[in-house]
Amino acid sequence: MSRTGLSCGAGNSARQDWPPHNFRLALALLLALPAMGQAAEACPWLNAATASGILGGPVAITVTRANSGDDATCNFALREGSLVQELRIEVETMRSPAKDFASYVARCHSTAVPLKAIGNEALACSDGQLAEQVVGRVRDRAFLVRISTTDRSGQQTVLRDKVRKIAEQVAGILF
Repeated sequence: MSRTGLSCGAGNSARQDWPPHNFRLALALLLALPAMGQAAEACPWLNAATASGILGGPVAITVTRANSGDDATCNFALREGSLVQELRIEVETMRSPAKDFASYVARCHSTAVPLKAIGNEALACSDGQLAEQVVGRVRDRAFLVRISTTDRSGQQTVLRDKVRKIAEQVAGILF
């Protein structure tokens, strides 16, 4: 028999004899496959790579799904020492859009600025100096996109641009 585990010769059929360490390795890989197949739940509106690009580093993601339908809340968080940046996306189906959307608009603690070309209607507003958000609506679905930071040196216009870009993406997916 050769070193490869194949035997050749007249009257001998070819066969493979695995050394025990190869068998153990194959068995370990097979047992690990189910665990590898379990990935963290993905946000329906934004992937972790895009969120990492927006926030500037690797993010932790939490997705909370509603009991029924496609509604969910996605939280992306970047923590670097005392610096924390968070991106939150909420999507909720409204029973009465004309009436229910008012509760989303009420989340703006500052003067809301109407945004064009984002959903059926969208408003941008600041939530203090350290957060920017967009509340919007696509048909009967309300959405909120909010970016907050503990970085007091950050520029509010940069946050505003980032939150608007994500709101455009969310609204586009909801259409």
